[in-house]
Amino acid sequence: MKKMKISLISTSHRKNSQSGRVRELVEKNLQNRVKNIKIFNLDFCEDKIPTWSPEKKEKIGFWLKKWPKISKELSTSDGFIFIVPEYGGMATPNAKNFFLICGEGELAHKPGLIISISSGNGGSYPISELRSSSYKNTHIMWIPENIIIRNVEQFNPGNHGALIPDWMDNRINYTLDLLLVYSRYMKPLKNKINRKDFGNGM
Repeated sequence: MKKMKISLISTSHRKNSQSGRVRELVEKNLQNRVKNIKIFNLDFCEDKIPTWSPEKKEKIGFWLKKWPKISKELSTSDGFIFIVPEYGGMATPNAKNFFLICGEGELAHKPGLIISISSGNGGSYPISELRSSSYKNTHIMWIPENIIIRNVEQFNPGNHGALIPDWMDNRINYTLDLLLVYSRYMKPLKNKINRKDFGNGM
């Protein structure tokens, strides 16, 4: 497989979150699966991306100093993995805000994988929420698989707690491999699509 760059994005607001822990475990998994893979880590708790405002267009403050570097890392990525905890049956505000911010084609026509996590038996709502609206202007291409990690505190690949099913590791490996295949074969799309006239969806 050709050299690959994947962005891992943890959308939790919390310090020392389960989302951050899962992100680290997924990163190790990818590094074991693909030689010389490049990973860009974005943790919304640490990186403190502000809420979208008109200042973004005016390139003031954060939007001038920090966002261009993040935007470049995203733009040069081949695929994306979003770790999204369920907050009250919804995706996190940080997750929704992120798709408002990425309006310059950073995610366009590249594959994305949603990993939803829950401390209990939830986790499905963030997936349906993001699939229904986040693609319109970003043009991210969600792959037809997703991962839900329930009872996430017991999630520990190779040595899970009793509430994590035995097949979970194999399912995650299969889904990560699928994302990598999509990432590889969708690479030519970004050079063939003209976003100048139709940068937003209908």
